[in-house]
Amino acid sequence: MANIELDGTNKKIKVDSGDLTLDVPGDIILDADGADLVFADGGTNILKVTNSSSDVVLQPQVDAKDIIFKQYDGTTVATVEDNGTFNVPTSKLAINGTAITSTAAEINLIDGGTARGTTAIADGDGVLINDAGTMRMTNVTTLKTYMGVGDNTPAFRVNKSSTQAIAHDTEVEMTWQDEILDTDSAFASNRFTPQTAGYYQIYASARLNTNSDADQWRVQIHKNGSQFAIGSMVNRTQQTGQCLAMVELNGSTDYVSAYAYHVVGSESDIEAQDTYTYFQGFKLIGLV
Repeated sequence: MANIELDGTNKKIKVDSGDLTLDVPGDIILDADGADLVFADGGTNILKVTNSSSDVVLQPQVDAKDIIFKQYDGTTVATVEDNGTFNVPTSKLAINGTAITSTAAEINLIDGGTARGTTAIADGDGVLINDAGTMRMTNVTTLKTYMGVGDNTPAFRVNKSSTQAIAHDTEVEMTWQDEILDTDSAFASNRFTPQTAGYYQIYASARLNTNSDADQWRVQIHKNGSQFAIGSMVNRTQQTGQCLAMVELNGSTDYVSAYAYHVVGSESDIEAQDTYTYFQGFKLIGLV
C-alpha cells in the first residue's frame, strides 16, 4: 500500500509509489496567487500555465521542444513548433466541417502585408479563383484572354518621307518609309498583317500636292487588296484626305493597306509630311 506524506518543510505532498488520484464530488480548483501553474516530470519543469492580465499563456519549459495536440488515438492534429510555427498536418484543417486541402503556397496568399498598394501586374502573375467551390490558381494572361481585355496591341504607325506619284483615275497603294511604331513586327511591305484575330481601328491620312478641286481626291483603306472604306476630305485648302474604319482581321492572313485615288489631272504627288501623311492602327480591346 502506498503511503502519502505531507512534507510541510518543502511544501509537498509525496507519494512513495504509484499514481495519485484526486476524487472529489465537486470540482478541482488549482488556485495559485503567483499566477503560474507549472507541470513537472522528475523535477524538470515541462509546461507552465500563466495568467497574464487574464489572458491564458501556455509555455513549454524545455528549450527547442514543441506543444503537440493529439486525438485519443494518438493522431497529431496540430503542433506549436519551437520556431513559432503553428503546424497543421495535411487534411487536419477544416472550416465549418469542410476540409481545407490547399498547399502551403496557396494558403500563403499574402506575403507582403495586407495594405493595398500599386504593385504592377504582369501576365505571369497568379490569380485565385473559385472553381465550383474549389479554390484554384490561374494567371493574369488566362484571365485577360477570357475577358477579352488587355493592351491595344498589335499596333503600328508609319509615316511617309518621300513623295509618291499617283496616276490619274487609279487606286494606288501608298508606300511608307518611316516606321514609328510596330509592336509585334506586323507591318511589312506597306501592309499591316497583325496575326492576332480581333477588331482593329485603322486610320489613314494623306496630302495631295495639287490645287485642283478637293472633291476629286480621296484616301481609302483596303482589306486583303479590296476596297473596304472610303475616306472624306477634311481640309480642302491643304488637299488632305483621311479615312477611319473598324476592321475585323483574322489571326493568320488578313491584312490592311492604305490607298490613294484622284481625278484631278494626269498625275499628282502625295506629299511627304508626317503631320499630314501617315498610316496607323491598333487592336480594340473588349471585342471578340
